[in-house]
Amino acid sequence: MDIDRVVKLMPPVIVELKKEYAFSNDAIKDGIFRLLEKHCTVVYYPLNNEKTRGFHVKRFVKDKREDFVFINTANPVSEQIFGAAHELGHVWEVANKILKEMPGQSFTSDEEEIIINRFAAELLMPQDIFRHSFFIHLDDMHLNAESLKLEDLIKLAVMQMNDYMVPYEAVRRRLVETKIISSQVSDILDKHRATISEVVKLFAQDQNTMLDRVTAKKTIPGLRTMLEQIENNKLLDDYTICKIKKDFDIDSVSGSLDEIVNVYTGDQLNDQK
Repeated sequence: MDIDRVVKLMPPVIVELKKEYAFSNDAIKDGIFRLLEKHCTVVYYPLNNEKTRGFHVKRFVKDKREDFVFINTANPVSEQIFGAAHELGHVWEVANKILKEMPGQSFTSDEEEIIINRFAAELLMPQDIFRHSFFIHLDDMHLNAESLKLEDLIKLAVMQMNDYMVPYEAVRRRLVETKIISSQVSDILDKHRATISEVVKLFAQDQNTMLDRVTAKKTIPGLRTMLEQIENNKLLDDYTICKIKKDFDIDSVSGSLDEIVNVYTGDQLNDQK
């Protein structure tokens, strides 16, 4: 597989995808969840004893194949974000879109996973802004790019993790992909993986960050409203409804919020004066 050619074909795919969602800046971060939810049904649920970030499946719903993605919320937010971007690559069929531009080529399942991981990296950490933010941090720390201590490189990596809300390993690979560090330096980092993992945790603790936060959410977006409609129309028995509520920690909304109110814009408020 010619990965360089594959990467050159990715920007139009990403541009097409991002047209469907208004991002406030180039760093998508946790906005990836809303983007994913536009394209499939997402189940957020913690599996404490599983290492998986998530997975994608297709199922028939009323004679139509639908996409479903599971996100393991027992993982830190950074892992959830990268997992969501990866699964979006499968839902969006990125590998097939690229194959259309490469007549006569085919990908193995392992190659497709490499492509999808690269897609997630390109989507979450666009090359130009990734390089720019890295060297801004480098200057702010008054460091010399030609003679960095490993400790300082790890500090910079943690800053990048915080900027894009992604795991350390994703940043390490992206540093190579964007030609900030060489593959030889990456190998040195990989060699000290265990020690670096502990150092990353220490540096991350020094920042006001959500990187290590575990949400442990149990939800399917829109599930509460759907259950209310099912319950009101008696489409399921009470036992099944209660079990779903228990499994997803759904509590009833107390009190009534049915009162009608008027909402005024600033101009309308000025007109009232």
